[in-house]
This record gives sequence, structure tokens and C-alpha cells, in this order.
Amino acid sequence: MLNHYVFIKYAKGTSDDHISEFSRRMLALRNSIPGIEHLEIGHDMLHEARSWHLMLIMRFGSVEALRLYQRHPEHQELMAFNQPHVTEVGAVDFFGNDVA
Repeated sequence: MLNHYVFIKYAKGTSDDHISEFSRRMLALRNSIPGIEHLEIGHDMLHEARSWHLMLIMRFGSVEALRLYQRHPEHQELMAFNQPHVTEVGAVDFFGNDVA
């Protein structure tokens, strides 16, 4: 199982409505893009200097499934919607065991 973690920092002044809409649309991709085995979104609660606003926790059966997701038109459209508000994105991809 390939774990795909994405960290997002938003520009100062990005509305909660935008972040909520991004999260809603992101979660909807589970139903339209094959290969997404797991998808959850964590919203930062502490708002510390080192904090990121969002963390996407995703799992795919293979690197190829991740690449298909990344190239999928619905994912590309959602990234275009979100990108103007994003200041930083980080990712960690690793193979691991299923989390119970």
C-alpha cells in the first residue's frame, strides 16, 4: 500500500469557506477517481508557527494508481481551484502496512 500524505499552507486571508469547499470537493474525488483506497483530511487545530492548515492522508494500491489520480482531469481541476490560495505544499510518499 502506498501512503500519500500532502501538507497544505494557505495564504493569509484565505477564507474558511474556500478551505471548506476545497475539502468537500477533495473528499468527493473518492467517488469519481478509481484507485483511491483511502482519503481523509485533517484540519489543523493548534495554529502554531510550524503548523500546516491541512493534511491529506491518502492510500493507493500502487505508484501507478497515484499517478493516474494525479493526472485525472477532476484532480487537475481541483488543484487549479485551490492553487491561487496556496503558499506551500509538501508531500511524503511511502510504502507501509494498512493502518487498522
